[in-house]
Amino acid sequence: MKVLIKYRSMSTSAGRVRSGDIVDLPEEELKRISVTKPNAYEIIAEDKPAKKPEPKKEPKKAAAKKKRARNKDGTLKADDPSTPDVNEAWEIG
Repeated sequence: MKVLIKYRSMSTSAGRVRSGDIVDLPEEELKRISVTKPNAYEIIAEDKPAKKPEPKKEPKKAAAKKKRARNKDGTLKADDPSTPDVNEAWEIG
């Protein structure tokens, strides 16, 4: 009988199974499991497609790091107060 494992991890005749795994287990074993862990599995109907776990979202990339701007001789640049919309003291990237 095909079942969807809901318990985080357990040993079965099919080997070690984890939450979200779909395995085919004999009814005898399912009865033994349900005695100790009643909500450990969900029976899957043959005509019903299995519930797939949601794909994990990729972590967002961090914004470009700001780096202090430098003059040709290596000293730090100062911000020009005459340009309030631009900060010359920092470089992006």
